[in-house]
Formats: sequence, C-alpha cells, structure tokens
Amino acid sequence: MKDLVSLIKYLKPYKKWALLAPLLVLLEVVMELMLPKIMANIVNIGIGGSNIDYILWNVFLMIILSIVGIIGGIGSIYFATMASESTVADIREDLFTKINSLSLVNFSKLKTGQLITILTNDTYSVSNLITMVLRFLFRVPIILVGSIIMALIISPQLSLILLFMTPILLIVAILIIKKVFPYFTIIQKTVDDVNAVVRENIGGIQVVKSFVMEDYEIEKFDKINKKMMDVVIRAMRFVVLAMPLMMLFINMATVLVLWYGGKLVMIGDLEIGSIIAFTQYLTNILMSLLMISMGIAVTTRSVVSAKRINEIFALTEDVKELDNPIKKEKIEGKVEFKNVSFSYEQGSGDAVLNDINFVVEKGKKVAILGPTGSGKSTVAALIARFYDPTEGVVLIDDIDIRKYSLKTLRKNIAVVFQKTVLFSDSIRNNIKYGRRDATDDEVVKVSKIAQAHDFITKKEEGYDYVVEQGAVNLSGGQKQRLSLARALIMDAPILILDDTTSALDLKTEKKIRTTLKKELADKTVFIITQRIATALDADMIIVLDDGKISGIGNHDTLIKTNEVYKSIYESQIKSKKDVVA
Repeated sequence: MKDLVSLIKYLKPYKKWALLAPLLVLLEVVMELMLPKIMANIVNIGIGGSNIDYILWNVFLMIILSIVGIIGGIGSIYFATMASESTVADIREDLFTKINSLSLVNFSKLKTGQLITILTNDTYSVSNLITMVLRFLFRVPIILVGSIIMALIISPQLSLILLFMTPILLIVAILIIKKVFPYFTIIQKTVDDVNAVVRENIGGIQVVKSFVMEDYEIEKFDKINKKMMDVVIRAMRFVVLAMPLMMLFINMATVLVLWYGGKLVMIGDLEIGSIIAFTQYLTNILMSLLMISMGIAVTTRSVVSAKRINEIFALTEDVKELDNPIKKEKIEGKVEFKNVSFSYEQGSGDAVLNDINFVVEKGKKVAILGPTGSGKSTVAALIARFYDPTEGVVLIDDIDIRKYSLKTLRKNIAVVFQKTVLFSDSIRNNIKYGRRDATDDEVVKVSKIAQAHDFITKKEEGYDYVVEQGAVNLSGGQKQRLSLARALIMDAPILILDDTTSALDLKTEKKIRTTLKKELADKTVFIITQRIATALDADMIIVLDDGKISGIGNHDTLIKTNEVYKSIYESQIKSKKDVVA
C-alpha cells in the first residue's frame, strides 16, 4: 500500500478536481437516498389516501431530485476522470524521463516488454484506481451508512435481516480477494513476457522469415499466450464467481424482506410503501458491500502496478553527475585512458577490459582493431560515458570525464553505433536527430560526405522519404550511411565510428575514408573496426586482444612486432589490391 501512497504527490496539482469529484458524489448520493423515502410516501400517503395532488407534487420532486443527482453523477465522473488521467499522464511522463535517464547497465537488467507494460498497463491500472477512489471511496461509505440509517428509521425489525446477510457477504468478499491477489502479480509478469516475445519477433521478422522459423515463433508465442490465458482464467474464475454469489445473497435478502415485511403489513406494523423503500435501501447496502469487494480487488491489482512503477523510480543511476558538473559548449578533443579496467557485472571478476592505457591528442585519427569480443566497442562506450570504468579513469582534455555534465560530454562526442538504429520519420529528420537546428544545406552537406546523397535523391520523395519502422525499407549500407550523416551533423570535436562501414562495399568505403580525412582534419576520430584496410589511414592503431592492449603503433610497426595484428592482416589481406582498396 505504501507504493500507492507514494504516488499521491502526483495528484496535488489537480486537487481542485480531486475535491470537486467527491463533493459532487455527495450531492448525487444525497439525492439517491431521498428518492426511496419519497416513493414510500407516494404509496402510503398519496395512493393510500387517494391524494392526487400529493402524488403529483412528489413525482415532480422526484424528477427534480433525479436530475440534480444525475448532474452530480456526471460532474463527479468528469472531474474524477480529469484528475486521474492528468495524474497518470504526469506519472507516465516522469517514468519515461526516468527510463531515458537510466544507464545502459540498468537497461541490461530490464526487459523492453516489461518497461512497455509498466508505461501502459500499470499506469492505466493506477488511473482506474484514482477514478474509483474519487468516485466510490466517498460514494460507497455515504450511501452505505445513509441507507442503514434510513432502513433503521423505516423498520428496526426488518433491519435484523442486515445483521444476518452483511457478515456473509463480507466473508465471501474476503475469501475471493485472498484467492485473487497472488494471481495479479503473475498476470503482470506474464504480460511482460508476451510483450517481450512480440517485440522480439517483430524486430527480427526478417531473420524469422529467412530461416523459415514462422512455425517456431508461432509456437513460442502460443506457449506464452496460453500461459497468460491460464493465469487470467484462474484469477477471473474467482472474480466472476463474486457477482453471482453477491446477487444471490441480495435476492435472498429481498425475498426475506418481502416475506417478513408482508407479515408486518398484515398485522399493521408496517405500510406497503415502507417495504418498497426498505427494499431499495437494502439493495443499496448490499450493493455497497459488493462495490467494496470489487474496489478491494481493483486496489489489489493497482498495488502490484504501483510497486512495479516505484521499482523503476527507485532504480539508482550507475552513471551519475556531480552536484556541480563542468558545463562547456565545446571541448578540445584530447582523450586519455589511465589504467582503465571494466566489467559489465560489478564484482564478477569477468573483466572486459584490463589495464588500458593510451593517449590520443586532439585532431588525431585512431583505429582500434582486434578480434571479435576483444573489447573494442566497450572502449567507445567508456569514452561516451555510457558506463563508468571499474578501475582507472578516462580523461578528456586532461579532465576526468565524470566531472563533466553528461549533456556537455555527449554533445561533444558523436557516435556511429555498430547496431544501426533509425526512427520512423523522414530521412531529413533522421539526420537532423544529431542536431535539430541544422539547416537543409547542412543536411545535404553531411549526406554527401557520408555518400548518402545520391541514393537519397534517387527516391521520389528525396529527403522527405519516410523510413519505416525498423528501417526495413533501407539496405544495410544505406542505414549505415544515414547513421554516419547523423553523427557528422553534430560537428562534435570527437567522433567515434564503431564498425561504421561493415555493410559497405570497399569502393564506397574508400570514398568515405577519403572524404572524412579531408573534412575531419581537426577532429579526434576513433575508428573501431575489424578491417585492416579501414585502419591503414589512422595516425595510430591500437590492437586489442582479450580485453588488453596487445600493441600500439602504425601499420609498418605493428606488422613487424605484433602477432595479433599480423594474424588479422594475414587472414584478411590476400593481395596488395585489397590493402589499398
């Protein structure tokens, strides 16, 4: 319950709506409580006394009270909905902000499907609870207490039936809730799994089709889907049972009232109109108890959702800014690694990088070469401070990068990632993602440098051509060139190219290398690659092997002194033509 309480702060900006909703509920309930008594008077006094004027006046009064009650009900629903939806919109926005502020370490521990479920299903569950609280937390107790008082006023004898039926209803409700609660946690986790399977399948649909694995994927989804269905059915088995049971007891109570009330009428202790009114108040009382049981069920599910939401809010950020970080528009571009070691799992001992030391002066071009899994991309991630070193320090311009604000750091480091990600938007906007205020001329310029301009202009829409979800309407090489253009438009002093040209032919790659050499003369460039040909133009080549630096130097030096470099060279270069390609 404390998880729900912690989210109440989000309701404060909308307290006017949150107060108006229950006030209007009070108006609605008072009108409802008056109607059965007036109906009893119509039957007892108006019809019993053949007083047509009394009947007409009270019918008119009932219509007025009903209209006022309806206005109160509609108003309370409106303001409760406004308060709940506005509150949850703020929660959702803060959640999204929190998710975007998390480090990659946090993301590695979370499922994408789980995050989507929390942002959608769980926040929706909290929204339902807020609406229910603002409407029924006030309505149910008032109508329950009011109906009990009115029932006692009408007939203390008939009220004895309440003493018999109420405990039974409460016991049934408690038993159902105890049975249902554990299932809600399982349901939410299963929804996460379903979302994860769907997202993975859609994201990898090309692979699925190429390996003819549609049947396997359908079977996998069917398995998790049936698991969710089974859990929901087991939970709903008890929830669905609640309504008929409650209605059974309500009908039993009504029969008892009519039987016992009829006897009281026959002996002259009660009037017929009073039985009608008492029956209505009895229904109000028992329905209120039913609403309480349903409210507890909704609260139970919302408690699970609130807990999951707060678990995201409670995540500590592994990559933290100092209280007063350095904020600069531009950095120079000198990069240094001092005794840097890194492990993705803190304390696991499985270091990805071990005792890395190197210095790259401003404006130098450095190639980081090594076998798969040697830690090349991790070096890039540490420079951009996606992670912090387990040991040692990374410096830019002789300053520990942890002293910079993350915004300053990342605005000055452009990264072209190994895994190309483009958004469902126009090519122009995808490139301008690197700098939103870039002009169209600048977009064209970087596209030409990245050798993307030609294929863009061949499309009918040109730069307005829309990239589909997952960029399935672009080739691998086209995606890489757009990613490069997006990084270049940042005009950052440090550029990291992580296997940027792996999907390009050697001719196109050579054009890009030649253009980049000219355009990036004053930039510090890190070229992470497995291709010897890509590394040849670098001022310095760093060879990594199993997370350690195997050698540093240029091609001529390393080919003579470094066995790892020589092995890579011999495995790739089959002729002089390949080297210079």
